[in-house]
Amino acid sequence: MIKIILAVALLLMLLPLPLFLFAAFSNLGEIRNRGIRRSAVELARASVSAGISLILAIFTRPFTFLCNLPLFKKNGDSIPILMIHGLYHNKAAWLLMRYRLNLAGFSNLHTWQYNSFTTSYPELVLELRNVIAKLHKETGQKIILTGHSLGGLISCGAANAPETEKLCAGIITLGTPYKGSNLAAIAIGRLGRSLHPQGVLFNGENKIKYPPNIPKTAIISPTDEMVLPWSNLEPCSGTWDILRCRAMGHVAMLYSGETSAMVARAIYRIKNA
Repeated sequence: MIKIILAVALLLMLLPLPLFLFAAFSNLGEIRNRGIRRSAVELARASVSAGISLILAIFTRPFTFLCNLPLFKKNGDSIPILMIHGLYHNKAAWLLMRYRLNLAGFSNLHTWQYNSFTTSYPELVLELRNVIAKLHKETGQKIILTGHSLGGLISCGAANAPETEKLCAGIITLGTPYKGSNLAAIAIGRLGRSLHPQGVLFNGENKIKYPPNIPKTAIISPTDEMVLPWSNLEPCSGTWDILRCRAMGHVAMLYSGETSAMVARAIYRIKNA
């Protein structure tokens, strides 16, 4: 039994390797600018983190109920923080970061979950606006939206409506494909495929826009294997604080102590803006 578990774990650790090879091929110019040796080390480190995070994501996925457990610091900072997961994940994605943010002094943490296979981006934007309005009514406070990957795009789309933007204090995103990702060409489901850079979400009059009047922070890994090319991680317009963490995988950002600390600092900056 132990051998089977170890074999499965090893297989999961190796699964991200093709993605990182494709990421390197998609970003040859950037790799040359950074230096081949440095890039090789960063990609290797990120690949390991991606393998570990894949195991964590799979084995924690059934435990969404843990997001409803009471937080330790009941007298912590009461500003509402609404956390939105990325494509194909669920709210269990936030289990570790939720715990770390709680230790950092935040006690009003909320998660929202959606189905990646039965909906579309416009539908999710409308649904999130309703969630924001309900949470604002319950707490009486402006909300900080924190989104990973697609969750960041949904947050931007929801808060871009003036009536919703007034209910939000700011937006923090991690690994969000602001200009889409070439990997969307092989995505499963219409929601995933809609993230291709040539799609309507990133082109034309109906492309995703950002709320203009609230603070916005984008946290980026220099070796993201899911958002390709890497330049697509940077917002294409508006005023943003862009923060770069050390090299790690796309999903690994959810489990990293470094990115959790960056999110906590961004929350404090938004509060004091």
